[in-house]
Amino acid sequence: MTTRHDVRRRLLTAATASVLALGLAACGEDTEPSPGGTTTPPVGTEPTTEPGSATPTEDATTTAPTGEPSGEETDQSALPPFEPAGTPRTSEPSGDLLLPVDLRVGDHEGYERVVIDLEGEGVPGWQTEYVTEAIEDGRGERVDVAGDAILSVYVSGTRYPDEGEAHYVSQGPVDGSDVIEEVHYLGTFEGLTQLFIGVDGGPADYRVLTLSNPARLVIDIAED
Repeated sequence: MTTRHDVRRRLLTAATASVLALGLAACGEDTEPSPGGTTTPPVGTEPTTEPGSATPTEDATTTAPTGEPSGEETDQSALPPFEPAGTPRTSEPSGDLLLPVDLRVGDHEGYERVVIDLEGEGVPGWQTEYVTEAIEDGRGERVDVAGDAILSVYVSGTRYPDEGEAHYVSQGPVDGSDVIEEVHYLGTFEGLTQLFIGVDGGPADYRVLTLSNPARLVIDIAED
C-alpha cells in the first residue's frame, strides 16, 4: 500500500510543477496555465470515464450559495460511474492556489456525498486511498475516525487563509447520515489539505470529481 510519505511527496511534486507552469505562462502570451503531469482534469461539459481521472469542470457562470447544492452537483446524467474501492486515485491542481472555505455532507439516492468548497480560480488536485489508520500530517498524531473503513483524502493546490479572510471549515468531525459515519477535516499543511472519511460496512466504491465557478471537490461514497 502507498505510504503516507509517498503520497505527500507525489502531491507536493505535482503542486510545485503546477506553480512553475503558471509562472512560465505569465511570462509569455496570455494563455491558460497548464499544470505538469498527465492527470490534469480536462475542460468541457462531458464527464470522463477513465479510471482514476477527475471529472471535467463545469462552465457555470453563477456562483452557488455556500451550503446549497448547485444544478451541476445534482445532475445525475453528468456524473461518472463509481470505481472499485481498492485503487488509489490522484489528479493534479489546475489554476490558482485555492482556499478551503466550507465542508458539506449530504445524502443522495444510492450514495452519500462530501463537498469541499474552495475560493479561487481553477480546480484542486486530490489523492484518495483507503488506509488502515488515520495519521495527522505535521503532528503525526493518530485521529480516531468512526467507521469500519477510513478513506484518506488529500486536496492539493490549497493555501492558508490570509489575515482577515473567512475560513469557516469545521475542525471537528462532521456526521454523515448513512454509509458515511463522519468526516474529519484536519486543515492545510504545506499546501495540502487533509481529510479522513469514516465509512460504514468496510471499504465502499466511490468516485471523485471537481467542479468550478465556484471551485469544489466532490467525493461520493456508494451505498449498498
